[in-house]
Amino acid sequence: MVSIVIPAYNAARYLAESLDSVMAQDISCWEAIVVDDGSTDSTLAIARSYADRDSRIRVFSKENGGLSDARNFGTARAGGEWITFLDSDDCLCRGALRTLLNYAGNADIVAGSLISGSVFSAAPAPADFSSRTFPPAEALRLGLYQSSFQLSACAKLYRRGLLDRTRFTKGIWYEDLDFLPRVLLEATEVAVTDAPVYFYRDNPSSFIHTFSPGRLDVLTVTERIEKLVAARCPALIPAARDRRLSANFNIHALLGADATGRAAYAGVRDGCWELIRSYRAASLRDPEVRLKNKLGILLSYLGPRVFTLISRLIYRN
Repeated sequence: MVSIVIPAYNAARYLAESLDSVMAQDISCWEAIVVDDGSTDSTLAIARSYADRDSRIRVFSKENGGLSDARNFGTARAGGEWITFLDSDDCLCRGALRTLLNYAGNADIVAGSLISGSVFSAAPAPADFSSRTFPPAEALRLGLYQSSFQLSACAKLYRRGLLDRTRFTKGIWYEDLDFLPRVLLEATEVAVTDAPVYFYRDNPSSFIHTFSPGRLDVLTVTERIEKLVAARCPALIPAARDRRLSANFNIHALLGADATGRAAYAGVRDGCWELIRSYRAASLRDPEVRLKNKLGILLSYLGPRVFTLISRLIYRN
């Protein structure tokens, strides 16, 4: 059985569509665990109405604790051999669970493809798509280089035992980036398919499109990743440093573009610049580094003022 953990906070606008996509799955061995995370709108009522229609949907309500806390809460109550995460404004593509199970084999984590847009339209049932298996360190390497494996918690199945040992860190942003390296290094094999399994709803007003103090968490998260791989998988240090460099590029550019950020976080911005100067040469020589980062590195050699003027156009999103 697959347990689908759905954290929901003030999710009334899209929760019904999300649950409809679950109920449209073409396998029956699933349960949906909706965690109402202290909503003040009609989220709880909508979730309960779906639970009344289908006994496989279970609804819990708790005080607001954030996305990580809600995911952990739902995971602790999941009964399936496999667990997947679905955000309440997103949807599962048609045939998503069947497809992921078909590709699972002996893997501990099965990753599918994520598609995005503003309006959900169920993709055709996945048919003939490619798949590969990776050692976990290789999947992590690709994720840190921001290549062909996404360090997103969604669009994946996890064997239950992995999540008994690894949970989301409560109270931080970039919870997926913090979680995936830790859970990957607990796995023995990762299966990846390019079959579309998950619809991510674009939201121009979302956290990732604007500056807020929570964005600064990426600096701490990427520093922790570097320390993790140094201790567990030293061969990945160049990849971890490049991901950390990318985070510092992004925050430096955002702070330079935001008047409040420039005034309130000058010290953070200076710290980003020092790390950029320290890490850029090695990443420039690294053939695995993506072109976007190489451009950022070259721009950084023109100095912080020019870098700020130009790089915000590259690193804003």
